[in-house]
Amino acid sequence: MLKIILSPLIAYFIAHLIKLLSALKESRKFNIKQMVKAGGMPSAHSATVTALTLSVYLYNGLNTLFAVTIIFSLIVIRDTMIRTKDTRHKPIEVLAGIMLGLLVAFLISII
Repeated sequence: MLKIILSPLIAYFIAHLIKLLSALKESRKFNIKQMVKAGGMPSAHSATVTALTLSVYLYNGLNTLFAVTIIFSLIVIRDTMIRTKDTRHKPIEVLAGIMLGLLVAFLISII
C-alpha cells in the first residue's frame, strides 16, 4: 500500500528535479522555482498519474480502483496538452512523463 503512495510522489519529484537540473545546465543559475513550475520536460502531471495508475494495477490488479485511475489519468494527461498556451505541454514532454511514471512505478514495485 505504501508503494502506491510513494510511486507517484517519487515520479513527481524526479520530473521536477530533471527540470531543475536542465534549467541549471542551461542558465548556470539555481532556480528553485523550477521545482513547481508548470510545463517543461518531462511532464510531472503525466509522470505522477501514470505512476499512480501502474502502481494500483501492480498491487490490486484489474478492479474498480484501477478503472478509476485509468480514467483520471487520461483526463489529466489530456488536460496537460490543452491548457493555456503558457503552460501547455508538448506531446513529447507528455510521453517522457508517461515513460518516467512507468519506470518509477515498476522500479518501486520490485524494491
